[in-house]
Amino acid sequence: MEQVFNPVQDAEILTKAQMKPKNPETIINIVAHRSNAQRQQIRQAYYNQNKKHIQDDFRSSLSGNFQEAVVALFFTPIEYDCYQIHNATKGFGTNEDTLIEIFATRRNERINQIKQYYSELFKKDLVKEIESETSGFFKKILLELLKGERQINPNPNHEECVECAKKLFNSQKDKKDIMQEAYVEIFTKRSREELAQIAKIYFEWYSKTLLDEIERLFSGDPRRVLKATLYALLSPSEYFAYRINKSMRGLATKDTILIRVLVSRDEVDIERIKRYYLQQYQTTLYEAIKAQVSGDYQKLLLELVGI
Repeated sequence: MEQVFNPVQDAEILTKAQMKPKNPETIINIVAHRSNAQRQQIRQAYYNQNKKHIQDDFRSSLSGNFQEAVVALFFTPIEYDCYQIHNATKGFGTNEDTLIEIFATRRNERINQIKQYYSELFKKDLVKEIESETSGFFKKILLELLKGERQINPNPNHEECVECAKKLFNSQKDKKDIMQEAYVEIFTKRSREELAQIAKIYFEWYSKTLLDEIERLFSGDPRRVLKATLYALLSPSEYFAYRINKSMRGLATKDTILIRVLVSRDEVDIERIKRYYLQQYQTTLYEAIKAQVSGDYQKLLLELVGI
């Protein structure tokens, strides 16, 4: 018989699991097998019992990437995005990678929720933060994405899409700023279905993919954000499979990316991501994580993704 969810009991168990000797297995068993909505109930029950925030206690009792992942799982999705953006912009330098991943992949409603909640959390205007932390064409793209004004049009008008494809192609003959304007307008305002149609027409007419054109015409952060926007709109699960793979390439795993993607996509499309991962990289996501990380951190991520 399936066990009935009891947030009060879970909170009590998690309190004891942090006492010496600590019991990470119990923490993993609860945290990895509850929905985000259930974890929010546990979070509240924990505070009611202990008069302390569960994430603060986990920061004290756990360490390393295991701590980061457990704490991340107790944020609401919008909270988590806000904290990731804040961490990407605070201090010296900006983590453009985080900004690109979040702004290029979140839908209108989520973008607008992020702006509102960011202001409540940090008493700062997110748009002004991005204006001050970024520059040039990259800033322009991010600010347009932050408007959350992408059209919702599941039935694209073919003639309009033809005109957009022509506009992108012909803009290459104009001044650089005119070409940039064309890409920003189409990539930040057109719906997923429209952009898919535009990409298809572009290839049929000019024998070039839009991804290849972006690679050729742009560089640096503008190139990365335009490619991420197109890729994530046309095939979001494939995009996140790519992000996970990229985080585990090289000598050191980029754990912040790995944790962020697995936490943010856990209840969205993790099963599709797993299928794309297997198709693209000829190994399961489970085996890839198992080979790349270790300890309690590994056990938690493996429980999250499943076989």
